[in-house]
Amino acid sequence: MSHLLTHGHGEQPTARTENEQIPQVAQPQHDGVRQAVVEHATGVVMALGRFDAGHAGTVLSEVSDRTGLTPIRVAGLLTAWLTTGELNLGLRIALEEAIREQRRAHPEPAPGGAPDSRDGGGHAVPQA
Repeated sequence: MSHLLTHGHGEQPTARTENEQIPQVAQPQHDGVRQAVVEHATGVVMALGRFDAGHAGTVLSEVSDRTGLTPIRVAGLLTAWLTTGELNLGLRIALEEAIREQRRAHPEPAPGGAPDSRDGGGHAVPQA
């Protein structure tokens, strides 16, 4: 019977039989983790576009459609952007376009009934 060697940090190799389970690196694929990532990304889009959660969710779906990425992948990249400051150019463009279109479809009411003072419907996606 062959043996597999495993190493822990600072430990000597130990022998394991093939039938023993080798622990796998945990992957955040649980539904709860996925939901949290999507909610976090929805919050990012809410802040960027000044949208409610429903409109932000629509933006995320549009970005997913435009880029061909799964919604969870888009959400993960957007949340990673907050800490890395890096966002793929194609994803950035898709995000800006989806925000712009969502604003056209659902304009933000101006505070106190005053005319909207934003310049040309400018978007709030910061440059990283």
